[in-house]
Amino acid sequence: MKLVPPSTGKTRFSYEDQLNVEYGDPVLLPRDYIDFLNQYSVGAFTEDGYPSWDILDLISDGGTSFSMEYIALAREKCAEEPEINPAVYPTLPGLLPWGAYNQGCTFYWWVAGDPDTWEVVADRGDQAFHVQLSMTEFLLKLFSDQLHELYPQGFMSDLDIGYMPRYEG
Repeated sequence: MKLVPPSTGKTRFSYEDQLNVEYGDPVLLPRDYIDFLNQYSVGAFTEDGYPSWDILDLISDGGTSFSMEYIALAREKCAEEPEINPAVYPTLPGLLPWGAYNQGCTFYWWVAGDPDTWEVVADRGDQAFHVQLSMTEFLLKLFSDQLHELYPQGFMSDLDIGYMPRYEG
């Protein structure tokens, strides 16, 4: 929150802790994802004022169609390149998308076991990186220019990162 403060004066929803049943069997989601949504709401991190890193809404009915597009793309990739995307939720274990960068990177959880221990998988298209971090730890390292597996050192240092809620009250 110190690195990228949430917007102020916005009405926030109170997000539940389970995946929307539209995706398949409801499962509990990681606590830091729920806490993030309750603090920031669904939206996107901005790059110099433009929405660039979407945080998907996996809970409310309003976010279903947008999130389902990422699940459909993951299923296509799973069929074509199972070495990169071996399985997609509701197959367990499997990938469940929670975010995306508009320059071709999708962020997933590897859904297996306790949701607070799910690893983050960053799929850049040609390869996927698995990191044993929570979503918020991953975002903190990303925006602090510490994930050099994904972006070259210094990539983030010249960007003005903010957050834009999708649902504003």
